[in-house]
Parts: sequence; structure tokens; C-alpha cells
Amino acid sequence: MKFSLLFKPLVTLLLFCTSVAIAQTFPQLKAQIQSEQKNQKKLALLNAVKNKLAQYQPAQQVEYWLLTGRVLAKQHHMNEAITAFTKAIESFSLFELTPSNILVDLYIERSIATTSLDFFNSYACEDRERALTLSRELAQLSLIAKSIAYYAKCLQTEQHGITKSLKLFDEAFDIATNQQLDLLTKQIIFNQAATLSFRALMYDKAYEYNNVAQELYTSTNDISSIYVSILNAIHYSIALVDISLAKQHLAELERFYQHYPEFIDALLKFYYLSAKVAQLDENWPLSVYFLERGIEEISHGQNVSYIQATYELLSISYFRVGDIDKSYETLSTVEAMYPNKKAIKQEVLLIKASRANNPIDIVRSAFELSDKQQQSKNTFVKQSTAQSAQLFDDNLQQLDNIILQQRLTIVLVSTFFLVSLLVGFSYLQIQRKKLAVKEHQLTGSLLNKKNQLLADVSHELSTPLTVLKLQVESLKDDLEDDVQATYDALDNKLDDIQHLIDDIHQLAQSDIGALKLNLQPFSLHETLLFWEQELTQFVNKNKLTFDINIAIPKQLIVNFDRDRLKQIFINLLTNSIKYTDKPGKVKLSAAATNNTLLLTIEDSAPGVSNEDLVTIFERLYRVESSRSRATGGSGLGLSICKSLIEEHKGKIYAQHSPLGGLKIVIELPF
Repeated sequence: MKFSLLFKPLVTLLLFCTSVAIAQTFPQLKAQIQSEQKNQKKLALLNAVKNKLAQYQPAQQVEYWLLTGRVLAKQHHMNEAITAFTKAIESFSLFELTPSNILVDLYIERSIATTSLDFFNSYACEDRERALTLSRELAQLSLIAKSIAYYAKCLQTEQHGITKSLKLFDEAFDIATNQQLDLLTKQIIFNQAATLSFRALMYDKAYEYNNVAQELYTSTNDISSIYVSILNAIHYSIALVDISLAKQHLAELERFYQHYPEFIDALLKFYYLSAKVAQLDENWPLSVYFLERGIEEISHGQNVSYIQATYELLSISYFRVGDIDKSYETLSTVEAMYPNKKAIKQEVLLIKASRANNPIDIVRSAFELSDKQQQSKNTFVKQSTAQSAQLFDDNLQQLDNIILQQRLTIVLVSTFFLVSLLVGFSYLQIQRKKLAVKEHQLTGSLLNKKNQLLADVSHELSTPLTVLKLQVESLKDDLEDDVQATYDALDNKLDDIQHLIDDIHQLAQSDIGALKLNLQPFSLHETLLFWEQELTQFVNKNKLTFDINIAIPKQLIVNFDRDRLKQIFINLLTNSIKYTDKPGKVKLSAAATNNTLLLTIEDSAPGVSNEDLVTIFERLYRVESSRSRATGGSGLGLSICKSLIEEHKGKIYAQHSPLGGLKIVIELPF
């Protein structure tokens, strides 16, 4: 009886201590997880309190599922990770929590887990779009930059998606330039920039960005991301048709797997990518060998796209080596595994069609049809290249015509002097010597200017032409399945070249006196008020504030070319938008005094040096300072403004702005 009386309090005390151990606070749980190195033990700690979640606050329950999803993702249990992230997202609505940066991270991390299972899953892009929208509402720049980096990739499947993606990345890079972002965000930006460059057919840039991302991953010992960057390096090397480089990174992937065997799908990807490299060497038997080894690793693979692509590529490889029966058998296997998924390798559609009738003849005809499509694509590329070359030749011809007319002027002046010198022999001798010296100097100067101008124009055209050439070569080698994206990229580069040539043409017209002005009287005050809203929207959409100050009498009538005047405003505002740090300010002022119209456009930092204030109106001149970062454009905008102002008998010059940037001053007589 005494023993039972003593035993009962001991049991009660033991149960109380046990309940305290189980009911640890959430901060204590987080601290335990952070101190634990192994993911298996982290998951065990999380599972131990799974049935006790109700003891935690709603926000802590959300974070619990976020932590669980992250641990599962690191263990490559992607389906379970997606489930955990989804529960966390649903908890936000269930508990009516205020959206926060945690919700942004949940959408992004669920999208990453989704694409790791299937590259073509559309739900991932929906999550990334939600993350970007939410990060803009929260107005957190680092979140916006990270969300852009992930979402920009999704735009590539849409029409003109590459262009939209590049514009979004401009915003992300602006944020990265002006903000001290954490290493993780920088890693994300460079990694996604590599993917975007790959889709834009700029394989060398993709490889370069991926190397930067891998260095950042290595500095933080992010093993999972290092793994992904090694895979990307192999893909980009294959796209560059650099077999030696691809084999180097394949060896790196093999060493990685030996050190980290927990990445169980690495062998499947190693064999698949090795097979693709073998195909670059036209070694189809070796491709079959690698793919058969890869099939043996299917049970360890979680990425549906890799598994499907391995079977399809093996079917194609069997067909290439003449083993038709195995080709059909392999194709039937993958169709049974994924009955509702579209083919990743388009060649399997030809093999599939051949099974129904006469296999050899149908496939031979199908390959001939594929060759005709390739020829048609090559014809388009040749036409695009020819168009680009013709634009370039026209530009050079136009420059030669300018020099020819200038030389003709010199000859006429020389003839006039020679006729005048016939009055007297002695006078003729003296003048002939002077004329010879002058003509020699002038001709040399013109030749130097011509050579410099041709060199500058060639330099400006070299970048778009080089990218265009890479895109053409990629199409010729049939390295890209997304032909429409390739054509869009070609079209964008041709537009860049056309804009440069249009600018040169306008300056050429000014040089030879062929630039005509449409001078008409109009009310300047009324016109500026009419343009105010349009110019304000033009500046504001580029994340700059815009002020306009009109101090002109309403009754003032001027006689200018109204369209050319607006062109000057657009060129100067575009210059300010390109070279002004965001957020910043642009100001336009207009005043009239002593029969002179005074117009000024000024912007905030950065500014330019005193020396550059004089030289910025030179053609193709770019300031060698912070105002010269990679903003694009032809480098002719200010030169065009100067020529138009001079045609109006006015003058234009630059000063330092009180706002911290550049101030352009225009004086026009009326």
C-alpha cells in the first residue's frame, strides 16, 4: 500500500516531464533543427511533433511546413516536399494570415520542386507569377529581384517571351546593382540569367553566368545547387558543340556522385548526358551503351522528363544502329509509362508512325521530310543573314557617298582657285604650292575621319552581328527545338541593326544638307501642355519621377518643325532614362527671353566629368564612367539632337545639373 502511494506521484512526475519534452516551444524546435547537420535527423525532429502542431501558433505552423518541405527537398523527396509546401500555403488562407515574404518563398520553393519532377509542368510558372505579384505588393526589392529571376524563365514559352524576359532581368540587375543583396539572391539571379541566355541562343553567355553562379554556390557550400550547376554546364557545353568541355564536366559530375551518393538520380543523368555527347561524335553505338546503362538507373530517378527523354533517345539510337525491333519495343515502353505526355524528342513521332505500316519506307520518307524542313529553316536563316549583310553594305555605301560628295566639293574649290591663278604666272606658282599643301592636309583629314567613322560603325554592328551569327549557326546545327524563339531572337537583332542604320542615315542627310525641316507656326505653350502627359508616362514607366516647368507666354507663336522638336525631347529623355540611377528624377524646363527659347532637360546622379561635357555630342561617343554601363542604343542620340538644333539655327550644350546628373541646354531663336 505504501509502495503504491509512492509510485503514483512518481508516475505523474514522469508523465509531466515527458509532456514538457514533447511540448517544446517552436523556437526551441527551430534551434534544434538548425544545430543538426544531417537531414535525416532534422526530418525525425519534425516528424516527432507532427501530431502536436495544434500547440503552435498559426504562423509557426506555416513555418513548420516550410521547414519540412525544405528538408524533404534536400533529400530529393520532391512529391512529399510539394505536399508540405502546399499545406503551408493553404494554412495562410485557413488562418487568414497577412501575406509575407514567407508566402513568397513558399510559392518559389514549390515551383522549384515541381520543375525538378517535370520540366514542363505549367503549375510551376503559376506559382512564380504569384510570387512576383506578391513581392511587388510587399515592396521588398530583394524579394522582387529573386522572384523576377525565377519568373522570367516562364515567359520564354510565350510569343516574344525572350524579349519580355530580358526586360524583366534588366529590372533585377538594376536592383542587384543598387542594393546590397544577399549571396542567395545573387546566386538565383545569375543561375536564372544563365537559363535565359541559353533560351536566347547565347550559349557562351549562359556558360559564363552558370560559372559565376557555381562559384557563389561553392562559397556557401550549397551542395544541391552545385549539383544543378554541374548539370547545366554539361547542357551548355553540348549546345556550344564543345565535346572536350562537355566530357570535362561529365567527369566532374562523376566525381560529385562519388562524394555525394545520396544524389541517387545523378547516375541516370550522367548516362543520359554522356549519350548526348556521344551523338555529337556521331557515335550511335556508344550512345546506345550509355542509355542502356541509364535505363538500369530508372528506379532511382525522380525527374519524369529525364526518364521519358532517356527512353525516347534510346529508341532513336536503336533505330540509328538498325535495331528496329528494340526501337519499337523501347518506344512502346515509354508510351505505356506516360500515355498522356507529349514526346520530348520529336524524332520518336516518325518512328511511332512507322510501326503502323511499312516501317523502313515510312521512316525514310519521314527523315526526308525532316531534311526538307531543315532546308527550309536554313533558307530562312540565309535570307535573314543576307538581309543583315545588305543593311550593313547599304550603310557603308552611304558613308562612302558622303565622303565622295565632300571630295567633289574640294575639287570644285580647287578648280576655282586654279582659274583665278591663271591671271599671273608668279601668283599661280605661289598659290599652287599653298593649294597643294592645303589639299593634302584636307584629304588626309577626310580619310582619317572616314576610317574612324567606319571603324566605329563596324564596332557598333559587330555585337548584334556576332550574336546573330551564333543564332544562325545554332539553327544550322539543329541545336534548338524552339524554332519560334530563335526566329524572335533573330528578329530582335535585326531591329537593333536597323535602328543604328536609321540613326546614321539621318546624320548623313544632315551632313550633305538633305535634311528638310517642316517649319510651321504653332503655339509652343499649348503644344508642351499637350505633350506633358505623354512625356510624363514615358519617364515614369522607367521608375523615374518627372517634373515639367513651362514659363512661356500663352500667346507666343514659334516657327519650328514640331515633329523634330518632339524627337529632340524623346532622344534627350531616353538618354536620361538610360543613364540615371533608379529611383531618380528628370526635369524639363521651358522659358522665353530676348527672342530666344531656352529649353533644359536635366537628371539626377550619376554625372559626367568636365571633359565629357564637351565631347558627349560626338558621334558614337560614350562616357567612360558610371553613365556608360551596358544600356544599349546606338550612341548617336545626342549627335542627332545637335544636328536638328543646328538646322533650326540654334545651339545645344551640356552642363552639370544641380540634381547631381547631366543638364542639356538648348537655345532656339524665334
